[in-house]
Amino acid sequence: MTRFRLAAFDLDGTVLEYNGSWVALHRAFGTEHLGEASLKLYTEGKIGYKEFMRRDIACWPKGITRGQVAEILSGYRVRKEAPRLFEELRARGVRTALVTSGIDILAKEVAEELGIDHWVANGLRFDRAGKLLPMGVGRVDPIKKDLAYAKLLKAAGVPAKQTIAVGDTIYDLAFLKSAGLGFMLAHTTRVPDPGIIHIDSLSEILEYIG
Repeated sequence: MTRFRLAAFDLDGTVLEYNGSWVALHRAFGTEHLGEASLKLYTEGKIGYKEFMRRDIACWPKGITRGQVAEILSGYRVRKEAPRLFEELRARGVRTALVTSGIDILAKEVAEELGIDHWVANGLRFDRAGKLLPMGVGRVDPIKKDLAYAKLLKAAGVPAKQTIAVGDTIYDLAFLKSAGLGFMLAHTTRVPDPGIIHIDSLSEILEYIG
């Protein structure tokens, strides 16, 4: 019997190749510099995550629709090893999850494509006409991702010690350290923490699962 019952993954930059759903929208709207300025303030602790989201949304063009957002986000690329990995996890009886501070429209689509059991993500709000509203739905604060993960695990009925977590940036650290085993994709980040296992490919986690 496997030691681990659930494997949880960050989405942007981990399961997917590109940097993030928020970044994808900023690039599409030509507002990357504004997003970077807000990220700096958030990282320095000068604004909270809800304000960070509000500023991101406020700098985008007015009248954006849900359809436009979905179209932009549909350009994602799954890491080449991900489909086979999730198939193997299912075969071993390991449930899977996404825990992402990205956007729920994308998280839902990727979860359906890869057969992922659970997911939690931040959201955008739209009016009845499908037009973007100014305030997002904050469910996953990047530096407090462990809190969102704990809620997901409680709903799933799985103890954290029986899970693994996989991420790719310093924002994932609390999330990774809250699991039984934490893995960091080394393509972007290495952390001097003996409790974090650095990997070069998602498929390497299978070596740690019975």
